[in-house]
Formats: sequence, C-alpha cells, structure tokens
Amino acid sequence: MASDIMLTLLFLGAVLAVYYLAPPRIRWGILLAANLIFYASASFWMLLPAGITVCWSWFAGERIEEVHTEKGKRGWLLLGILPLLGVLFVFKYFNFFSASAASLLRFAGFSADPLLLKLMLPMGISYYTFKMISYLADICQGKRAAEPHMGYYLTYVLFFPQILSGPIERSEGFLEQLHRGLYYDSELFAEGIQRIILGLFKKMVIANRLSGYVDTVFASPGEYPGLAAVMAAFFYSFQLYCDFSGYSDIAVGMGNLMGIRSRQNFRCPYFARNIRDFWSRWHISLSGWLRDYVYIPLGGSRVSKAKHSRNLLLTFLASGLWHGDNWTFIVWGGMHGVWNLLSRKKSTETVRPVRRVWQTLVTFSGVTLGWVFFRAENLSAAVSYLRRAVLGFSLSVTDIQNSILPFTGDNTCAAYFLTVCLFLFLLFLYEWGQVYGKGKDKEFSLPAVWMAVMGISTALFGVFGASGFLYAQF
Repeated sequence: MASDIMLTLLFLGAVLAVYYLAPPRIRWGILLAANLIFYASASFWMLLPAGITVCWSWFAGERIEEVHTEKGKRGWLLLGILPLLGVLFVFKYFNFFSASAASLLRFAGFSADPLLLKLMLPMGISYYTFKMISYLADICQGKRAAEPHMGYYLTYVLFFPQILSGPIERSEGFLEQLHRGLYYDSELFAEGIQRIILGLFKKMVIANRLSGYVDTVFASPGEYPGLAAVMAAFFYSFQLYCDFSGYSDIAVGMGNLMGIRSRQNFRCPYFARNIRDFWSRWHISLSGWLRDYVYIPLGGSRVSKAKHSRNLLLTFLASGLWHGDNWTFIVWGGMHGVWNLLSRKKSTETVRPVRRVWQTLVTFSGVTLGWVFFRAENLSAAVSYLRRAVLGFSLSVTDIQNSILPFTGDNTCAAYFLTVCLFLFLLFLYEWGQVYGKGKDKEFSLPAVWMAVMGISTALFGVFGASGFLYAQF
C-alpha cells in the first residue's frame, strides 16, 4: 500500500502537467481546482465548513476595510473571528470541554454525563482557521488591504500542500505572488526538488523507521526496562521532528515546484542552546503567529513583570490547546511557558565549544521531557511513563539487550538499531553544517552530495507503508 505522501506527490505530478500548460495568469484557477479536489478526496462533506468559513472571512475582510472608524473595524474583526473560532470549537474542542465539565461536576458530588458530538474533524481546520484570523487581524491593523479577488483568497486558504500540517503561511506574501502571476522559476524549481528529497529522507527513512519502536514502548512501558523508556522518549523527539519538519520541507518544496515561495518552518531546532532559541527554530510559522496575534495583543513584554508573565503563559497555554483536545497538551504548553519565564534572554557572547554542547544537550533533554506529555494518551500515562524511565533505569547487559529488542522483536533488532543510529548521525552532520558550517548563512541549501546520499537512502531504506503524518491530527 502506497503511503499518503507518495499519493500526494503523484497528485502533484498530475497537477503540474496541467499547470504549466496554462498561461501564468490563470494558473491560480488550476491551483484552486487542485485544492478543492484534494480536499474533497479526503472528505467531500468537510468542504462545507471549510467553504462557509472561508467565504465568511472574505466577506468580513471587505467590511473591515470599508469601515473608517477604529471602533467599527474592531467590531467587524470580532464578528469575523468569532464564527471561525466557533466552528473550530464545535469540531475540535466541544467534546473535550464537555467531558472536562462533567468530570468537574462529578468531583463536586453531582451526577453528570458529558454531551458528546460525533463529528469528523475537518482536515487542516486548525491551520486554515489561523490563516483566516491573521488575514482579518492584518486588515484591521492596516497591515494589508482586503483581498478583492475571492478566488485568490480561496486558493490561499485551501492551498493543498499546506492544508494537512502547515506551514501557516501569511496572506500578504502568498496573495502577492498570485497577483503577479505564477511563473516557472528554474532555481526555485530546483530548490523545490531538493526540499522534497530532504523531507522524504526525514519522513521515510528516519521518522517511519522509528515509529514502530516508539509506539511499542509507549503502549506498554511497564513491559520494558527503564532504559527502553528513556530511549523511546529520545527517539520520539527525533521521530516527531523528522515527521513534522519532513512534511514542512515537502510542502514548501511542492509550492516551489509551482513557482510559490513559502516560509521555512524549521531551522535545526535541536541545536538550540536554550528554550527561547528552540522556539525561534521550531514550528516557526506557529510561533510567529502566536507572537503576533496572541502575545503582542495581550501586551507582550511592554507591561509590568506580572502581566508579562501572564502574557507569556497564556500564549504557551494557547499553543498547547491548539495542538489538541487533551490536558496533556495544556500541561506541555504550560511547561514551556514556565521554562521560558525562567530562562535568560538569548546571549550573544561567544562561548566555548564544550559549554555550547552542554547547553544544547540540556535544552534537548528538557524538550524531550516535555514531548513525553505531548505523546502520552493522558496525564496518568505520562507520569507512569516517567516513573518507569527513572525508577527502572539501569545499564545492565540484559536491560540493554531488552531495550533494543522492541525494534523488531527478534535477533535483527541490533542491526535495525545501528541502521537508525547511522541515519540519525547523517542528519546530524547535515544540520551541523547548516548551523555551524558554510551553509549557516544561507536560507536553504542541500549540496549535491547530500542530495545523492539522501535520495539513495530514501530509495533503498525508506519505509513507505507507514501511516500518515503525526501533525496532521493537530
């Protein structure tokens, strides 16, 4: 069975075949049709909430621009955003808050059963909702004019390479490119191929190869040594990063093939030396969105120390809630909020390599601890997992053997483990070059040698029958 990403790339190939036969000025129409077909292929009925909210936000944007008073603009902004948040709440969060309220009432001694809705979560609703909110907020703040062309706006919001897991592209850059016309750019096309190769390597060779081990240990940590729990936690850090950044690379690369430039969503986040540096490198489009449309409107850092702490914590709690309807995500967001409050501002001083390595390892370990809550099914499972990792930890020969066994369940586990380590080391070497080598000053670069290594590795060692992308569920 072909994986979802391979089917998506085949779909892209079919779109490109038609796309470049059409004149540049009407290619947006082909792209819009491709967006609708892609979305309808997943669930035709989910086009209804997507279409209604897109049309409403476009209409609200027109009204915001027409009103000349600040009060009127803010009124229409509120009218524009509330229905978008309402739809998002009903589909994604209603059951969570209903179950939480029922649990609270039962704890208080009342008899209560939650009202649960059986609704299919629309594909990409968290991503396209944030696109529409930022579009309306930018019009209200005078950062952009309302988009007069509804077709262009639909194309932007439902852009199919980014609908599953982002990046959360801002409207100004994307719509400006549509107005200029979508032309073939040989350099951008080549960059798109390179990004796709890099993304496939991360996803197919590393993330998919790690998924079996991570799922096995997290499903029943008590059956394995504490060392296995520690290994699975760190492997999940790599799996999540390679899965999500791999998707982002592929999504940006697909846009590049169509002559569309998009923002880079990751910049080697596990080389960060502190938590603030990490969030300037991880899921950059979401971090920037939360900064511009949650943190700064709350007052940012230009308020009292107490209010600044409140603003930062609320922003990270919002980040946690955005990721899913579970208390584990809220706790994860709160952990990062507190960590950011306690951390110092990014230092510009030059430090010794040994200290730099130490800072990087401490940051990565702390981030991995947070990922345990992110991955766990509930808070109780996360606590039990961490207890097993700490109390059951040892480096005996038996525990080392039993900690490698979950890779395959037989004597081939050692070879599989070494293969995974080899590919992780290759990725480390590539990203080290991006951070500290000759490529550090470039926005993106994949030298021919690396392109060959990653391409051949994907063809020979890629795991193609695995499930879809992790971040698609958020």
